Amino acid sequence: MKEATFSVSIVRDIIQYATTYGIDAKKLCAAAGIELALIEMPDQQITGAPLKALWREVVKLTGDENFGLHLGEAFNVAAIGIVGYVLLNCNTFDQVLEKLSRYTRLFSQGVYINFTVFEGQVLCDCEIVDHLKNYLLEEPRHPIESTFAALMRATKMLTGKQLDLQTVWFQHPRPNDISEHERIFGTGIRFLAPTNRMILDANCLHWPVLSANPSLLSIFEQHAKAMLDELSQENTYSNRVVQVISQHLKGEVPALKTIAHSLAISVRNLQRELQTEGTSYQQLLDATRKELALRHLKKTDTPIHDVAFLLGFSEPSAFHRAFKRWTGKTPRTYRG
Repeated sequence: MKEATFSVSIVRDIIQYATTYGIDAKKLCAAAGIELALIEMPDQQITGAPLKALWREVVKLTGDENFGLHLGEAFNVAAIGIVGYVLLNCNTFDQVLEKLSRYTRLFSQGVYINFTVFEGQVLCDCEIVDHLKNYLLEEPRHPIESTFAALMRATKMLTGKQLDLQTVWFQHPRPNDISEHERIFGTGIRFLAPTNRMILDANCLHWPVLSANPSLLSIFEQHAKAMLDELSQENTYSNRVVQVISQHLKGEVPALKTIAHSLAISVRNLQRELQTEGTSYQQLLDATRKELALRHLKKTDTPIHDVAFLLGFSEPSAFHRAFKRWTGKTPRTYRG
């Protein structure tokens, strides 16, 4: 099973904050099985095993059962590298949430961060990725609590305003003492919830970002997009879906469910992965059919109606319409 990866910037943030408790960084890294030199490479990606060990050790060595919450409270937007610089230069908080959702994978492939506006509320979901080998499935508490506390802190830093948090949900069990949760988030805290969610008043979407700079945003976002492309290039779901479509496209169109089953992923998660990569199953199917049509039509001995059948079109006329949309020509004209 493919494993979720995480930015070394998260490791660096945990270690640097632990030193404020008087913890020796070298000792902490040794206990967690991490090379101290790694924190000098914040843009590198690591698997979840060392992070899982680091969270365990830092809670043990500091004696702070709410380390994740306190780490989040001390969060600095610049700690997440290029994503932080993108957020610092957004125009409004609405744009901050949109960019955060888009570029989450640069610092964590272990969660999806999604924002939905519904009846005057913003539903901020931090959903743990379950189709990858992911340490967050086993030990989510401190990373998720840190993420939500960090969002509270980042909002104040970016807009100068305090989030009006209506309620917060956590999927993990209720700790024995939740006084720190109540201090940071207020009331309405729910544990063993169906998802990790913060519910906000939608008025926050219009708050201006104090450090907004459209020119810098464009520059930093170009860099973020390039990093995202590099991260995804080798083994994108888009490429894998195209491969499976090509294998199954023999007289009928494979259903999305069939594709997802072949890739050992749920339909919902596959749709999300494709959306993250800026495409959809329908777009990939259309592009694959076009490429195969052009390839088949170069072979003059294959009848056009056979090409239509091979590509899963129920009628030759449907293939003609699709081909004209793709190329501006009919199949016969294209073949010459």
